[in-house]
Amino acid sequence: MFLAHSAAATGYGLTAEETSAANAWLLPWLARGGAARWVVGNLVVALLYAGLGAIVGRFFGAYGLFPAPIWLPAGLACVAAMVGGPGLLPGIFLGSCLVNGWFFGTGPWLTLAISAGNTLGPWAGMVLTRAMRPATGLFTRFVGVLGFILGGVLLHAAVTAAVGTLALSLAGPMSAAQAYAVFSAWWLCDSGGTFFFAPALLLWLGAERRAAPTDRVPGLVDHLVLAGTVATVAALFAVPGAGLLVRPDAVFLLTVPLSWITLRISLRAAYTLLTAICITATVGTVMGEGPFQGHGVANPLQSVGLMTVLFAMDALTLIALTSEGREARARLAETRGTLARSMARTETLAREALTDPLTGAGNRRHFDHAGGAALYRARQRGEPFSMILFDLDHFKALNDRSGHEAGDAALRGVVRTCRAVLREAPLLFRMGGEEFAVLLPGVGLAEAAAVAERLRLAFRDMPWDDGETWLSASFGVAEAGLADRSLDALMRRTDAAVYAAKERGRNRVELAAPRQ
Repeated sequence: MFLAHSAAATGYGLTAEETSAANAWLLPWLARGGAARWVVGNLVVALLYAGLGAIVGRFFGAYGLFPAPIWLPAGLACVAAMVGGPGLLPGIFLGSCLVNGWFFGTGPWLTLAISAGNTLGPWAGMVLTRAMRPATGLFTRFVGVLGFILGGVLLHAAVTAAVGTLALSLAGPMSAAQAYAVFSAWWLCDSGGTFFFAPALLLWLGAERRAAPTDRVPGLVDHLVLAGTVATVAALFAVPGAGLLVRPDAVFLLTVPLSWITLRISLRAAYTLLTAICITATVGTVMGEGPFQGHGVANPLQSVGLMTVLFAMDALTLIALTSEGREARARLAETRGTLARSMARTETLAREALTDPLTGAGNRRHFDHAGGAALYRARQRGEPFSMILFDLDHFKALNDRSGHEAGDAALRGVVRTCRAVLREAPLLFRMGGEEFAVLLPGVGLAEAAAVAERLRLAFRDMPWDDGETWLSASFGVAEAGLADRSLDALMRRTDAAVYAAKERGRNRVELAAPRQ
């Protein structure tokens, strides 16, 4: 009753990440809960567990290997616990009772004790694995792979082996050495069974994110490597006598194409291939075929188990570390992009803060900062420094007659003309209204006066928007002297020259008297 309530309340123990990553039909169906679905889910797990246990037991029993050296139902129990949490534990218990009591003919109380261990082990492993599971998925981080190995494989097998060994020791006298031997064999049996296909089943069911190192589509070479690996394994362990022509340690070279498939296709494809390799190698070795039946191999099935562990560790660790590296690079690229956008935005804001929005020339704030710095540098280098101020003539009349839009267009035209005449992008500023300033570092008074005259002539030839009135400006030019201790002092002298130009009839250039 408690388990049924737990299943309905927790959605079979699925976390939000697991449910969102789930297969399109199976896991959401379980996650919605309900008594009928809870019963069906547990019956399916029980029948699969019992059926797989009967097949494995019958196969190994036919070759005199009992108990089975590799217990595949342990992998199924691990997956059921990971997918369903506490909600599917009754199915594991019932399946274990069926296979132990009905198929193996174990006594009732011993069947119950072993089945309790076979249920408690996956649950303990699931708790530890989920505690270490990253939010991005079990097989996307090394800590997730480590959690699966420590919880789903090692702790799971240790609990089932400990409970089973304790039950057997209570059923009959057993020395410490015998108990250790039983525990070790049981532990290896369940560990191998979980390593065999639990990750592949989790990935195929959609219970875990299918981590892939790239978004590339597998090419012809990738599929040829996959097909070649399958053909090689079949030849080594299924063709009579063929495996004996190969050194046993050469089999471990299969980790190379397995790594290729892991990195180039997907972990699901690689682990599915790994499961097929391990099953083929186990069946072939039990039937007396394959390289592990050659001379010098004391325990062929132990070699198969070692191969299983090595290949599984290689695939899981490789995909986890590759996934971590790829996501770290993606985060770095995103951070760089964010930083670049922030810097661009900062530059834009800084430029807007120093730019006149109407004309694009520098504003008064920019004039104060850039002009002061340019004057300081000119003095440090002993170079001349000149300033041009000009004020448009009769600009108010234009605004009154043609409107502010015509005036704005005239101001923009002034800036375009200045840039066309000066060419070298000098320091050009709109000081306010129709008044502008040009700073000329390294330029003396005479040359600055020539520049101002060219600007005056260019303005004179530029018509207003109405096509009838012509633009003119009054210019003042001054060169910084030793007595001009600041940009403001130089500007006051230049401004006085502008007023002099206005007083003397406008549309002219006036020079400020040199000042030492």
